[in-house]
Amino acid sequence: MRPNRTFMAICIAIATPAYWVSTASAQTRADPADPGARVPAATYRSPFADYRALGDESVGNWRAANDEVGRIGGWREYARDAQAPGAAGTASGEAPAPPVRQPNPPGAHGGHTMPGGKQ
Repeated sequence: MRPNRTFMAICIAIATPAYWVSTASAQTRADPADPGARVPAATYRSPFADYRALGDESVGNWRAANDEVGRIGGWREYARDAQAPGAAGTASGEAPAPPVRQPNPPGAHGGHTMPGGKQ
């Protein structure tokens, strides 16, 4: 597979300045073996410095929520909706295909059978 020329040009355009910047900064670094070398002061910034606590959510009227679920048909109606064709999880609105059973490769416990003699 031959790389796209545009893609290669973009990669080179990005990598070249990064190479020169890293090379230039390497020349200005202090020698780690020199105990008298001047280094910038160490700073610490807590990862929680910008933390914003979530506010309390109002849960609403639980009696009204229960009455609404009862009016709709209860949990059985929600389960029926989830089982209906076209429910969330299938893109085309049809039931998902059953999984395809692959034959056992040699040495993969092919002698095992399922209850009822099915393999």
